[in-house]
Amino acid sequence: MDKYHLHWYTDEIEVHTASSIASYQQLLALLENHDTRQSRSVWFVLVSFLTHAAIVSKFLDPIKGDASTIERGKDLRAHLQVPEGSPILPRTARDNLEHIDERIDNWVKRKEEALLEMVFPDREGFNYVTSRKPAIRRVLIADEMVFISEDRNGYLVEVSLTPAHEAIQSLHAVCQHKLATESPYTYKLAQALRNYER
Repeated sequence: MDKYHLHWYTDEIEVHTASSIASYQQLLALLENHDTRQSRSVWFVLVSFLTHAAIVSKFLDPIKGDASTIERGKDLRAHLQVPEGSPILPRTARDNLEHIDERIDNWVKRKEEALLEMVFPDREGFNYVTSRKPAIRRVLIADEMVFISEDRNGYLVEVSLTPAHEAIQSLHAVCQHKLATESPYTYKLAQALRNYER
């Protein structure tokens, strides 16, 4: 893939990394405020953070596709310096959010009586409440910044948000640098704007 086309992908990834970072910052602000810590807004921005991260992951490490799609992911990881094992790449927790309809179907079939959706300040509170085995809709353990959800088989999936956020910040910086220094598209846009302003 030539650099011109690589930058189309880079530009789109930059949008989603920026959106993910903004959502994470909003999440931290909501958690710091006693009045908003247990609000639905926490889940709005957390889902946004994970959704934008998942979109980035789909560009970098497509699960399905033909040979060209797989090659595109490989080219992008090399171009944007994304290491193997990057916390951006796994999508399990994000899949649980995307397929929440299937999770609810499972809970209805199991005749669950309660769904747990809560921010816990620490794991001790989480362990106490879950000793009664409620269905886990969405849980955040604030002091660890760990998000917990259920997979399709009812097993708990834990995702540490901090490493994912740090990896997204690094990738965002790489995207911005590539777009500012290497992209033919950026040069052409800058020239067009200069011409327009005359």
